[in-house]
Amino acid sequence: MPKKLKLKPSLPGAKLTWLPKKTFELEFSIPWPEVKTAYTQVVDQLTKESKLEGFRKGKAPKALIEKSVDKGKLYEEVINRLLPLSYAKSISQHQLKPAVAPKIQIISAKENEAWQFKATSCELPQVSLGNYTQTVKGVLAKEKIWTPAKGAPDKKEQKDLTETQKLNLIAKSLIDSIRLDLSDLLVESERDRLLAKLLDQIQKLGLSIDQYAISNNKTVDQIKAEYLQTASNSLKLEIILQAIADDKGFKVTDAEIDKMIAAAGDEKIKKALNTPGERAYIASVLRKRQVIDYLLGL
Repeated sequence: MPKKLKLKPSLPGAKLTWLPKKTFELEFSIPWPEVKTAYTQVVDQLTKESKLEGFRKGKAPKALIEKSVDKGKLYEEVINRLLPLSYAKSISQHQLKPAVAPKIQIISAKENEAWQFKATSCELPQVSLGNYTQTVKGVLAKEKIWTPAKGAPDKKEQKDLTETQKLNLIAKSLIDSIRLDLSDLLVESERDRLLAKLLDQIQKLGLSIDQYAISNNKTVDQIKAEYLQTASNSLKLEIILQAIADDKGFKVTDAEIDKMIAAAGDEKIKKALNTPGERAYIASVLRKRQVIDYLLGL
């Protein structure tokens, strides 16, 4: 467990504790009357949907329905109903901006007492870009300078770097030169997302993760370690590009978003893309392209 750095004075409600790397813990409670009300609602809903022998659907006595179901399952549904809102209120109370879904720990859940929870999540790290333009200019210029280690220059073999090669050089230079203390929660969450995608792909091929690892002369632990590093680098680059977009004041207009949606052609696809969530995603893609074009032009 990381050493706790700072404890913010508790306001009525949730208690906030900051951990290293912008990770935080929130301790909050749900009053018993709210738990009891939600429990009654869960049982009422179950009574309407259940059918016991000798009774028509929804007509069995509530007491019999309640007795026929594991109480732990009922309280699990109560938690599912109450927890998201209680967590959201705690986040709002301390004006936090979580970057990942929280890890929830039940501290206490006794009848006739307030239920206690601890949520652990993190915010995105602060970014100090430094003189990133000189860094990018330097790494691109360096590739054009001949050194003895590169061998004698041959005009016939000399070629300009492709856009992909330039982007790879730029990305590496930014990741190496700009320090970001990413929360372990953030990196692990991204690693797990990438691994889940990999697992889906290899399962479609009829392979297990162990078989996949063996076929690549690696262990499962080595694959996980590689994906952890990939997750860290991709997150760093994404955060850095966002910071550069903010630094340069890049913006995307509704007209630009509309133009990209129109390019989809198919009416069903265009309709699916024209939602607030999808439009926000398209805007982020276009904004990132603005940053890339800017960096390539340095």
